[in-house]
Amino acid sequence: MWLFHREVVDVLGTLLQQFTIDTLFSHEETGLKITYDRDKAVAQFCREHNIDWQEYQCNGVIRLLKNRDTWADDWQQTMRSPQQHPDLTRWIPANVPADWYEAERGPDLPATWHVPDPAFQPGGEQNAFRYMDSFLTERIALYAKSISKPLESRRGCSRVSPYLAWGCLSIRQVFQAQLQAAQHPVQPGLGRQFSAFASRLRWHCHFIQKFESEDRIEFENVNRAFDSLAKNENPVHYRAWRDGFTGYPMVDACMRCLIATGYINFRMRAMLMSFLSHHLLQHWKDGALHMARMYTDFEPGIHYAQIQMQSGMTGTNTVRIYNPVKQSQEHDPNGVFIKQWIPELANCPVAYIHEPWTMPPLEQDMAHFHVGINYPAPIVNITETGREARLKLHQPRKTETGQEEQARILKRHAIPNAQADSTRKKRTKTGKTTAKKLVETTALPPKDQVIANELNNYKTQDA
Repeated sequence: MWLFHREVVDVLGTLLQQFTIDTLFSHEETGLKITYDRDKAVAQFCREHNIDWQEYQCNGVIRLLKNRDTWADDWQQTMRSPQQHPDLTRWIPANVPADWYEAERGPDLPATWHVPDPAFQPGGEQNAFRYMDSFLTERIALYAKSISKPLESRRGCSRVSPYLAWGCLSIRQVFQAQLQAAQHPVQPGLGRQFSAFASRLRWHCHFIQKFESEDRIEFENVNRAFDSLAKNENPVHYRAWRDGFTGYPMVDACMRCLIATGYINFRMRAMLMSFLSHHLLQHWKDGALHMARMYTDFEPGIHYAQIQMQSGMTGTNTVRIYNPVKQSQEHDPNGVFIKQWIPELANCPVAYIHEPWTMPPLEQDMAHFHVGINYPAPIVNITETGREARLKLHQPRKTETGQEEQARILKRHAIPNAQADSTRKKRTKTGKTTAKKLVETTALPPKDQVIANELNNYKTQDA
């Protein structure tokens, strides 16, 4: 195996000087525009040199998909198909000059890249299986109660997302491993956790499929009605958000944690994006680029689909404007996570840890802690900005373009006959609760039905 640190078309040209290339094998990649342009360059190279390029479907995502009519069934079939186990011990030595590879492999990677950062998850396939196995045989018992909490989620969530993003694991491997583990759980009563986790594996591919079908959302609003929505351009506010100095402890702690470790749980990712797009009313593009650079599990399809959703740019989902104080009180009530990542708040009493600006001046003196000096005052008033954002985000949805876009988006990306009996409860005048059926239920195998039922019980914002 040769590893080249060069552009792929250049490498292929180099290989052609030593070999005859009949077939090029790869998986289909759902990536950014830069990788899509690279794919087109490879396709052109293969045509020019009579090379048969064979690409294989990746993780149940279907290229050139016309609609979602059979997508859910196709995904299940892919996940349950047998895994391939090639014999990697077989190899044929290449008859090339000994110094050829050294001359052609490209520049060395920076020396710092070879030094593991203890704050980050360790890389590689061996560690991928270690994380997956420990979750499915032990840590899954913590899943439901820790998934939304920034501190507890670091242990209670699976933490396999970086290994999926980098190709150390496939979705099929994880899906089949959880099916097997669910048959012999570490303790009784974990069926809900297993089925919730399995549903999120499907949501993983669902969002990548959305990006595969409409990759313009890397640069444009998914719902074009929001193109007319005026955004703020405030570099000072953006830098405060980017660096973790907004004056809102949960926002700042999450951002600093993400910068230092490459990970924060999904609810807090949504809150960070909501704060930028809603409370600061700044464009999602800059935030999307910054967070993509920070995530060790950056996956373009999931990233941009979720950025658009959490910024309220779809027009089809509920607008979720996260209140960072409420998130802090609910998911870090004693401020343990906050104090871990914001040492400036070490002397702030727990009673004020979620809203340090409410601490009386005399108590600030006694604690040797002063808002605006040791830690910044809030850069915005979230009560006012939340109200303003809610009004602005609802206006484009009501326009003719907004309605047309909503219909287009649903037609293109929604899964008909979803494997769930989704219901919306509404209160009648008599006080009785009725259920309105939203989608039809399809017949499912017994194991899949358990998974399907969880799609309603667990919101995608906690994926």
